Amino acid sequence: MKAFKIAAAAVLCGVLFFTGCFAGNGGTGDEEEPNADPIVCNVFPVSYEEVNVETDMAKFLSENKTDGKRTYGFVESVWHRLKVNGAETAVYSARCGQNVHSFAWVDVQTNAQDGALGLDVRLDLLTKDKSEATVLPEKNNVSATYDDGAVSAVLNGYGSHTFVFDKSPDKALTLYVAPYSESTLPVGWSERKIQAGEYTREQTNFTESNTLYRFESGVYDLNAISLPSNSILYFERGAYVRVHEEFEGDYYAALASSRTENVTVCGRAVFDFSDCTGGDNKTKGVYSFDEVKNLSVEGLVSVNSNGWTMCASACENAWISRCMFFGYRTFSDGIMLSDCMDSGARDNFVRTGDDAIEVKSFSGNADPNVYTRNVLYENNCVWTDKGIAYGCIYESRKTIDGVYFRNNSVGFAQAAWSDHLGCAVMQMGSQKGTVWQNVYFEKMEVYSASCALVSIFNRAVNEEEGGVIKNVFCKDLVLKYAAETQRPVSALSVVIRLGEGVSGSNCKINNIRLDNVMFAGTALTALNLADYASFSIAEGATFSKSTIKINEGV
Repeated sequence: MKAFKIAAAAVLCGVLFFTGCFAGNGGTGDEEEPNADPIVCNVFPVSYEEVNVETDMAKFLSENKTDGKRTYGFVESVWHRLKVNGAETAVYSARCGQNVHSFAWVDVQTNAQDGALGLDVRLDLLTKDKSEATVLPEKNNVSATYDDGAVSAVLNGYGSHTFVFDKSPDKALTLYVAPYSESTLPVGWSERKIQAGEYTREQTNFTESNTLYRFESGVYDLNAISLPSNSILYFERGAYVRVHEEFEGDYYAALASSRTENVTVCGRAVFDFSDCTGGDNKTKGVYSFDEVKNLSVEGLVSVNSNGWTMCASACENAWISRCMFFGYRTFSDGIMLSDCMDSGARDNFVRTGDDAIEVKSFSGNADPNVYTRNVLYENNCVWTDKGIAYGCIYESRKTIDGVYFRNNSVGFAQAAWSDHLGCAVMQMGSQKGTVWQNVYFEKMEVYSASCALVSIFNRAVNEEEGGVIKNVFCKDLVLKYAAETQRPVSALSVVIRLGEGVSGSNCKINNIRLDNVMFAGTALTALNLADYASFSIAEGATFSKSTIKINEGV
């Protein structure tokens, strides 16, 4: 297998993140073992001011039927009460495509050197209408006990932990656990403090380099934040940003940086995009980073994205980590990297109204050396209500070479409206003759899916579209439950569609490897492939079933 070349993302701009490793409660001085101090975990729950209250959750969810503006995107949870290590922790609820999804966040300061946090979680489900609880992803081996509405669990690691009940997405809660962090001012830099309040785009169009822009805790009403080179944008815990449009056709992204270098976004903030037009009439961007070298974005929560959520185009060494994105509106894709190099996303939770995590190659950068290559998506968790989970997706006019989806998971993949939907997806393509190659889907856990586990699909609609896909490696993919739907695709593990709508000669596939693929308790083999796969190949398409190799190693 081709080795992945990206090293761990470097700390940018001199930001120092304290993960809270300190010497416990102290001792008598007689201890022989240097690590004999008891593990100490200080928990810092994140909460916000001026959050709306809604008791009729059916009404709240029903407002996801259109892409129009809403007064607010999340509310205080009426279903959950949560304590983490005894600390009362606020729980909020956001609309998603098919359900309401609740979320909470805690930062943890600990002296545990090995990451074994041992956080005691007590979750009270106030409706008491469930019978069992499961914590996703299951690879984290968190055991939850459920008794008359009370859930108990011990969390030993950072990241997202999603509590689901009775194998259903109803009343699910995602608790994000992150290392406690602060920031220090790099030597020679300035700090600018921004207090809660209302701001115009001009007021938050920051231009001073070597500056840390600190948003203090509180509620902000603003239009757009723009960052220059050599800048840090830091949000204190409790920063709540309500984004609005300043005029019809407002296209300014809520948070952006363009043609810059050394840009860091960190801290903790929630962004609400409810007051922005979504769907087919959207113009305003969400998070947009274009041609940025050395970018780090960490600690953002978004609700009700009105368009593609986290977009990085033609960036180099760009990393998105420890974010949570919730959305239901059309085109609210989660994380999209286009023409990015040596970049990726780690440890995010994404549930959106379109595709969740994807690469493309269609930025406006005309340099032929700028194209998608050496991109890593790792340890992310997604749910999909309307689109695909992970993949290389359609809008691509240049080469894609070297994309790694590794150790990711899918909670509920509920979309089933088209055969092209899936959890590991190659969906060509906007330019005939472009080549997408060396794509790896490895160690993916899927809890429940109404769509295919693997889908390779041609979306070309005219003679200029199409593409070449080769060297796709799928290893250690496990789907636990195949959900029943009205579509026959729900019973399929692998879907190949070529030549839909145009001449099949536009489309070529070569070398698909499937190694250790488990589908609802059955191992996929060369002998049972016909039972777990569906092929639709137009005349002229370059493809043979022999190009799929099963359990022959990747």
